[in-house]
Amino acid sequence: MPDISELVGKEVEVLANGMSYRGTLVEVSDTEVHLKTSMQWVALPASSVSQIKAVAAPRVAQADKLNVEISRDNE
Repeated sequence: MPDISELVGKEVEVLANGMSYRGTLVEVSDTEVHLKTSMQWVALPASSVSQIKAVAAPRVAQADKLNVEISRDNE
């Protein structure tokens, strides 16, 4: 099992209070776990965190999945 300090700056999944949070691990202290998700920053009480694990592949942003054609008829 990797040391928690090795996961800082990497994509992780955090299980806390029966919920799963996914994002970049920013900081872990005695009192809080901080994540940067695609939509916001999340601060979780360390006492509620049951697991922090590395994610194998980075999440693809939703906008990267869209194929949108732009019509330039007015040019």
